[in-house]
Formats: sequence, structure tokens, C-alpha cells
Amino acid sequence: MDHIHEESMHKKDEIEKKNEKQQIVKPFPFHKLLSYADSIDWLLMGLGTLGSIVHGMAQPMGYLLLGKALDAFGNNIKDTDAMVKALYKVVPFVWYMAIATFPAGILEIGCWMYTSERQLVHLRLAYLSAVLHQDVGAFDTDLTNGKIIAGMTNHISLIQDAIGFHRNEDMLTSVYWMLGVVGTPETISQIKTVFAFVGESSAIKSFSECMVKQSKLSKSEAIIKGVGTGMLQTVTFCSWALIVWIGAIVVTAHRSNGGDTLAAVMSILFGAISLTHAAPDMQTFNQAKAAGNEVFQIIQRKPTISYEAKGIVLDKIIGNIEIREVYFAYPSREHNLILQGFSLPIRSGTVVALVGSSGCGKSTIISLIERFYDPSIGDIYIDNHNIKDLDLKFLRKNIGAVSQEPSLFAGTIMDNIKIGNMNASKEQIERAALTANAHSFISLLPEQYSTEVGERGVQLSGGQKQRIAIARAILKDPPILFLDEATSALDSESEKLVQDALENAMKGRTVILIAHRMSTIINADTIVVVENGVVAETGTHCELLDSSNFYNKLFNMQNLAPESDSRDAPTKQPEDNSHTNLSQEFEQTEVSRKEDDVLQDISNQYSQSERTETISFFRIWFGLDKTDLGKTVIGSVAAALSGISKPIFGYFIITIGVAYYKPDARLRVGWYSIGFGVIGLLSLGTHTLQHYVYGVIGDKAMTNLRQALYSVVLKNEIAWFEKPKNSVGALTSQIINDSSMIKTIISDRMSVIVQCISSILIATIVSMIVNWRMGLVAWAVMPCHFIGGLIQAKSSKGFSGDLTAAHQELVSLTSESTTNIKTIASFVHEDHILEKAKLSLEVPLRKSRRKSIKYGIIQGVSLCLWNIAHAVALWYTTVLVNRKQASFEDGIRSYQIFSLTVPSITELWTLIPTVISAINILTPAFQTLDRKTMIDPTTPEDSNSERIKGRIEFEKISFSYPSRPGVTILNNFTLLIEAGSKVALVGPSGAGKSSVLALLLRFYDIHEGRILIDSTELREFNLRWLRSQVGLVQQEPLLFSSTIRDNICYGNEGASETEVMEASMEANIHEFVSNLPDGYNTLVGEKGCQLSGGQKQRIAIARTLLKRPAILLLDEATSALDADSERVVMSAFGSNDNGRLLSGATQIIVAHRLSTVMNSDIIVVMDKGEVAEMGSHSTLIGENEGVYSRLFKLQSFAER
Repeated sequence: MDHIHEESMHKKDEIEKKNEKQQIVKPFPFHKLLSYADSIDWLLMGLGTLGSIVHGMAQPMGYLLLGKALDAFGNNIKDTDAMVKALYKVVPFVWYMAIATFPAGILEIGCWMYTSERQLVHLRLAYLSAVLHQDVGAFDTDLTNGKIIAGMTNHISLIQDAIGFHRNEDMLTSVYWMLGVVGTPETISQIKTVFAFVGESSAIKSFSECMVKQSKLSKSEAIIKGVGTGMLQTVTFCSWALIVWIGAIVVTAHRSNGGDTLAAVMSILFGAISLTHAAPDMQTFNQAKAAGNEVFQIIQRKPTISYEAKGIVLDKIIGNIEIREVYFAYPSREHNLILQGFSLPIRSGTVVALVGSSGCGKSTIISLIERFYDPSIGDIYIDNHNIKDLDLKFLRKNIGAVSQEPSLFAGTIMDNIKIGNMNASKEQIERAALTANAHSFISLLPEQYSTEVGERGVQLSGGQKQRIAIARAILKDPPILFLDEATSALDSESEKLVQDALENAMKGRTVILIAHRMSTIINADTIVVVENGVVAETGTHCELLDSSNFYNKLFNMQNLAPESDSRDAPTKQPEDNSHTNLSQEFEQTEVSRKEDDVLQDISNQYSQSERTETISFFRIWFGLDKTDLGKTVIGSVAAALSGISKPIFGYFIITIGVAYYKPDARLRVGWYSIGFGVIGLLSLGTHTLQHYVYGVIGDKAMTNLRQALYSVVLKNEIAWFEKPKNSVGALTSQIINDSSMIKTIISDRMSVIVQCISSILIATIVSMIVNWRMGLVAWAVMPCHFIGGLIQAKSSKGFSGDLTAAHQELVSLTSESTTNIKTIASFVHEDHILEKAKLSLEVPLRKSRRKSIKYGIIQGVSLCLWNIAHAVALWYTTVLVNRKQASFEDGIRSYQIFSLTVPSITELWTLIPTVISAINILTPAFQTLDRKTMIDPTTPEDSNSERIKGRIEFEKISFSYPSRPGVTILNNFTLLIEAGSKVALVGPSGAGKSSVLALLLRFYDIHEGRILIDSTELREFNLRWLRSQVGLVQQEPLLFSSTIRDNICYGNEGASETEVMEASMEANIHEFVSNLPDGYNTLVGEKGCQLSGGQKQRIAIARTLLKRPAILLLDEATSALDADSERVVMSAFGSNDNGRLLSGATQIIVAHRLSTVMNSDIIVVMDKGEVAEMGSHSTLIGENEGVYSRLFKLQSFAER
């Protein structure tokens, strides 16, 4: 075995070294971002570049013309007529420049915007195609869902901003988002587990710790931002001071005239400012290169198992399979061999069943035959051909698979079944559904096969999803069929019908069957016992009963009778179980919604949105005290002082230009230079203070809101979380993204608004004082500046954001595809996904074409208007000079003061709507904050501190789910459960069993009747105190992305190591955990993805046992366990007298396996929300016509 480990580790080291070399090689070149440009794109980029050059030349040309105007003044100071004549000669050139910028603006924005979208369409498709064609092993290690979605959204948006010459937002925002988002979606998506284990305080504590880290970053950011902005102002003013003084030296030395010097000074200064403004764009290019590196790494990543490696395509697959000496370890745990010399021949047309304990490698074998992974050592042959030599698409098209956890896609039921055969007719689809026992429940749905299943099939129950997955596999009609716990989510009657259908479907095919229920496999041609990754024994059912102690023990533990008994057992006709199919539509463990209910919810949501009132502006200052508001006043004063720089520069720059023509020019300009330097130093202090104060205050308000919002969300009842508008994504967005608007408003907007108002007021007053006529004209031409400024502001922020919503469909498709990558690979569905992606990108591309033309024209008009304003100002100054109503100096100075302050007006105009829209975005978050929960877990505050005994009474309970008020789930349900007893709830799917457990935990409130615990009404208990004494194990175990120890200790963080190990041993998981390299510190992965279903279930059981509950609720708790593990775990649950962790606990068990409930004190048979039968196992099987007796016979149990 050691040589296999060494070989595996050696390969791993080689790969790591190769990756390190690739990372060291050289930085990602920017031109590679343009890899997907075609000839049209290159033409568009050339025209866009031409437009950008003309646009860039406009400003220095403007200063050159201003210098010519100044020369006209300086050369004719004593001759006004000559001065006016010279000025009139300059004015037409300004008009020419205005006209030239119109087509330049159209080309610049229109061409670059459209070509960026065109190129990104190809890049997105290439990225998605690369993701879909990666081997499955990559998704276990490198390609996490978050990484892929980040590539499709953030990274590609950065690339588009770079190609389109747009500036992106502050990257620190993503840091905050990553800090805050840790655990938030996971907590909300597993809210039932959080509530059941009273994990709210733990979740809030973790969230608060993230917020503290973020606040530290925010303070650093505020200081850096303030000092950086202040230093920019200081350097700018000091540079002005130095350059204008040097200009005075040059002029007085008669080496240049005043006009040319001023033109050179202005061009140098504003060129430098342009470079500083371009710094974020340069940062964008660097970020785009980094993002491109991530994206192109995936695009260029060569999968080890690829469709590109064309192989042999056989005329027909017969179905002979041979597995030869296979060794295998998953890429995520290369040190842990799953298969250790596994060999097995399978003849065509036979049914081979694999049995063994959880984690022994049964499902792994199926994954290897489908080539999701390749063996580390050994080979697999189909029809005497090594599967590595076969064409991969051909191989997978000839294999059908149904997994234990079926993956459905957002779309209709028909769309999901049709994945099995995209060319299938409606009749073929219905026939496959009929075979899978799905047609009956589908036909009862309002939209039947056109019913939307929701994201991941959330609108359907587990059994319904499983039957659709079976129909999908049957429709594929493959010669090789894999069934991995294909009927585990079905009740006994449905399983019997589907199993019969599968037996028909299996005829003539090679079938590998995996199941824990022995009744499912006893008819297999060969049963293979798998132990520790090798074949321990093979034979038929009867042969293994005689020869195999292991198989005999498994069989006896499930008390199975010979198959002949089961065949003789009476079964009901379809009409007798039609109520079962109908009730399955409303299975309790899932949110199964009728279309009418969905429409009603949407209608209610729309009506509520119409009634929504915008929150008050003052609420954004959330949770701030008087000290904080006092600091805000100080920050506002600093912001107002920061606003004087533009008016001062506008006033003095022309004054300096005129001073160049004075006899004492050097002295005068020297004093002006000193003034500029002083103002620059003052700006450093005011900007630092302004941004620091507002930054800290904004972050504090945001943190206060986030913590309050997160706490309030975790107080809401389960029914609130089940509403579509309160999805995991929507609530995460409210808590993380929407709440960040407060920081954006206060830190980034309010201080700038104060600064802009200060600039505008000062500029207006000074301009009017210098020359009121020119001041009025400056205001008159302000719309020309203003419109131009608006479009420039829009351009600087990037136009790609307008198409974010349009790309949402592609992002959802990518996320869904990544999550269901095994299903996509199994059904060779990649090309269809790419076709859907292409269709989803057609709309954004059409929108982009229209928007590029629209914004190109607006840009051209704005540049033209901007220069028209300069032409009008110069012309009117000439008129005033000619009429002797103003001096040249005052005319230009009055206009220049206002002209340089126009950007502040534009910025103010764009900021105020931004603030208003941001407040509107915050409205739903504040509505969530203000909502009063229907089930408050904190009241009453005082509860009896004594441990509850566990006596439970249900008195005439009537209940319907809030999402389906018209469907009665429990009807006049009455039941008494004595403390310390063990009660089982059985019955067909949809009978209301899981609802009983949900009501005990008070996930919902009942409509009529009472629930009493120890003779006290349920509503009188403090809910969190009550839940701390109730343990829950669900059918689908939900683990958190943390260590095994953290998951077992969830809700009981103070548990000792001894207690954790004791709970693990009783849950039969300790041995497995101890054999892992990191033991209890092993990370389980996202939702426990690094563990098998049985391993996850046992950890969930250990978590519940550690809680030492007074009431234990088991909802199909052992469905994912093999028979041996189930026996060990059930013995722990059953030892009320001797068990250390469950001493005296009241147990309520929901199970489809009757072997799980046979030893219960009382078995309650439920049907249609009522108690149909009740008694012990022996009593109930004696009633031949009873529901329990029928279920018992269906599962082929023998009487003792």
C-alpha cells in the first residue's frame, strides 16, 4: 500500500511544482484580454482610439487658445480696439474645436462600449465552456462554486471595465463583502438547524467578530483615503506654485510671452491632474490583468478527463464491465484510499448489487465507470475496451444514473425529464414518467408538465424529485444503468411501484444497484459485499445467506422475509393509493407550492411594494449617539474648507496670467506661489479630517444596522423564510450589500456633498463680485457644462453596470451548472447549457448595441456643448471689453472661477439622486428591521429553569402551512405521548408526520387546538429555552462549513473532549473520524461535501446526542445509514435505561423503514393528517386490512 501512497504523493508534488512554475513565469499581459476580439472588434477599437485621441487633444488645445487670448490682451494692453480685434480672431477656433469633438465623442464611447460587450460575450461563453468541460475532480478541490461565480461576475466585469476604459469601484468593498458574508448564507439556508440547536447566539457572535475586523479595516481605509486625497491636493497646489513661479522667471527673462507660458502651465498642471485621475484607471488595468489571470487560468486549464481526447466509438455497447485491481483516492483527500485493489467482472444484462457499510466505496465505483475520476492504479473495461480509450461522450451517453440526492434544474418538469433525451416526444416523456410513478402526481399539478420546479427543485418534495430523476434516466434508455439509493426518498408504496417499474426498465441492461434497503437488492443476479475498498464476497441472495456472516447479519438486522412472501403480499390498486400520490404533492419536509399560491404571493408582494413608504433620511444615521453627531459636524466643517480650492485656483490662475505682463511680475507671482503652497498644506489637514471622520461614522452606522438586521432576521419564524422574497440570496443581500449603502452614503457621498456645496457657494459669490454680468452668463451657459459633466461622470463609473441585471440569467445558469456538474456530465448536457447561455447573452448584446449608440451620441453632444460654453464665454468677454463694461482680466476671471467649479455642480447633481436611490434600496432592510415576528423566541423572558420531563399532548390540532393556507395538513389530530416513551409515526408521504415534529419545535403555530408539554401550553415556554431541550435529526443532514468537532459541538460549544468522543462513539462515527489525518479537526467542506451521506448523518446524530435532549425527534434519521450503522445508532437511541446521553428522553421517530420503528412503545399510523391506527407492532400487524399491516407486507417483514 505504501508504494501507492508514494506514487500518489509524487504525482501531487510534480503538479504543485508545475503550478508554481506557471505562477512564477511572467505577469499576465494586458493584450491577452483582447484574445476574443475579431476583425470587427479591432476596427471598433481603432475608431474608438481615434475618438479618444481627439477628445484628449481638446483640453490642451483649449488652454493654447486661452493663451492666445491672453496674448491678445497682453500685446494690446493700451489699445482696446486692437485687443478686441485680436480676441475676435481667436473665438472661431474655439467653435471649430467644439464641432470636432462631436464625432470624436461618438466614436470614443460608442465603439469602445460595444466592442467590450462583444468581446465579453465570447469570453463568458469560453469561460462557461471551460468550466463545464473540467473533470469532476477539479470541483472537489480547485473550482469551488464561489470561485467560478466570482470569475463570471467580478472578474469579467473588471475585464470589461478595462477594455471599455471605465473605472471600477473601490476594491475594499469586496473585502468587506467577503468578511461579512462568511457564514451568513449558510446560517440562513440552514435556519431550521440553527433554530433547533439554538445556534442564534453563536451565529450572531461570529458575525459580530467579522464586523469588528471590518471596522479596523475601515479606520485604516478612512485614514489612507483622507491622507491620500489631502496629499494629492498638497502636491497639486505646491506644483502650481512652483510652475507659475518658474513661468514668471521665463517671462521676465523674455524667453517666452505670457500667453504661451500660461498655456504651458495650464497644460502641465491639468495634464498632471488627468494622470492622477487616470490612476484609478491604471489600477483598473492592473486589477483586470489579475482578474484575467484567474479567468484565463480556468479557460486554459487542461482537464485530465476531457471530451477533446477523441476515442473509440463502438457500434453498440453490449454492457460487459470488468474492473481490474483498481486503487483510488479522491483528489481532495489523496492520502485516504477508498478502493484498494477492487476487482469485479460484470456480465452484460445482469443486475449487480453492491452492499457494504457507509464510505466503503460503493458510490465511488459508479463514479469511476462514468469517468468522473480515473483510478490511481488499475483499469476498467467495457466490452473489452479500456474506458480511457473510449470516446468520453459516447461512454456517458450509454450510461444512465440515478443518485441518492437527485439534482434538478430551474425550469419545468418537462425540461428536467427531457435532459435524458433532448429529442424525445411528449408521449415518450409521459411514458417515462408513468414508468417512474411520477405521471400521477404531475397530472394533479395545475400546470402539469409545465410546472416550474424552482431552483434546485425546491418546489417539489424529495420523493417527487427522485421520481423525476428516475424518469429522466429511463428516458435516456441506456444499455448500462446505475441506481445509487434511487428509491431512498420514497415511501413504501411508492417504492414498491417504482421498484417494479425499475425491474422492467432493468431488463436487458447491465445494472449496478446500490441500496441500504435489502428488499431492493435481493432479486439481483449477483450481490457484491464491499469492505474496505475491496470485494469481500459475491453471490446471489440465497448463496450469501448461507456463506456470508456479514450479509446474513445485514439481512437479519432488517428482518427480511423471502421474496416469495413479498410477491404474495396483497397490494392495493392504483385507486387505493391515489391519495398517497396526491398527498405527496404536499410533502411536509419540502416547500411544495401550487401555482395559484405563487401567484397570490406575488400579488401580495406587489401590493405591499405599492404601499411601501421610503424611509426617513435621518434613519441612515443608524444607532449613532450625540458624540458621533458632534464628530460629523467637525467633519462637515473640514469638508466645507476643502471646497475652497477650486474657486481659489480659478480666481488666481488668470490673475497670474495677467501678472506676467506686469513690470514686477516676478515679485507678484512669488507671493501667489506662497499662497498656493499654504492652501495646499491646509488642504492636507482638512481632507484627512473630512474623510476620516465621515469614514468612521459611516462604518459605525453600517455595522450597527448589519448587527441589528442580522439579529432580527434570526428572530423571525420559519414561515417568513419560506416566502420567495425572503430567499437566502435576498436576505444575504439585505444584510451585507444593502446595508453597505449606509456607509456609501455617509462616508463617500455626504462629505463630498458638503464639499461641493461649499465650492458652489464660494464660486457663485466671488464670480458675481468680480463681474456680475459675466457671472450671470457663466450661469446661463452652465447647462452646457452640466450635461457634459453628467455624461463624463457616467462614463467614469462604467456603463457595464447597466447590463448587470441582464447578465443575471447567465450567472444563475453558471451557479446551477456548477452545483449540478455531475448530473450535467452524466447526461452529456454541456452543449445544451452552452446553447442556453448563448441565448441569455443575446439580449444583453442587443441592449449594449443600442446603449453604445445612445451614449456615444450623448458623449459627442456633451463634449461639443462643453466647448461651446468656452466659445460663448470668450466671445462675451470680448463684447464686455469692447463695451468697456469689464476688463479682460475680470471677464475671464469671473468665468474661470465658475467654470472650474462646474464639476462640483455636476457631482452634486449626480450624488443627490444616488443618495435618494440608496435610501430607497435600504427601505426593504428597514422594513425587515421593523417587522414584528409572529413567533418571538425570546418571550416570555422567564422560563422554568427545571428540565422538562417530556410528556406531550396534542389536542384536536388543525394546521395548514402559511404558504398553502388552503391545504389542510393536520385535521383534528389528537395524541398523548407519555414522558420517556418511544413513539413512532408512520404512514404514506404527505400524511403530516414531519409537520408534527415541526409544530413541537414551534417552527409554525397551529390554527386550532393546543400542544402541551408537561401540561404547559407550548406558547407559554421561552422558545429558545424549550428548543435547547429538544433534539432534532433530519433526513437530509445539514452540516456547516467547519471542522467535524465544531459541527458536533454546534449548540453546545462548552462540551468537553470526552463528551464529544462519547457522543461520536454512540453515533458510530468515532472510529471513522479517528482514522482521518486531522481527526476531529478535519474540515467537512461546504455543506459537508467532503463526507458521504452516511457519515454526514452520523455526525448530525452525534450533534444531537451531545445535546442530551429531554425530547428527541428523529425524522428519517437513519435513512442514509447502512444496516450495521443503523443498528448501532438505534441501539443508542433505544437504551433509555442504560444510555448515558439519552437517559429518560421522550422519543418521536418518523421513518419509512418499519425495521426502525418495530421496537417502539407505540406506533401511530397517520393518514391524511389524522391518526388512522395506533398500537404496538404486534397489535397493528394483526389487523389485516389496516394501513400498517399493508405497509408491513409491502416491506416483506416476517412475523416473529
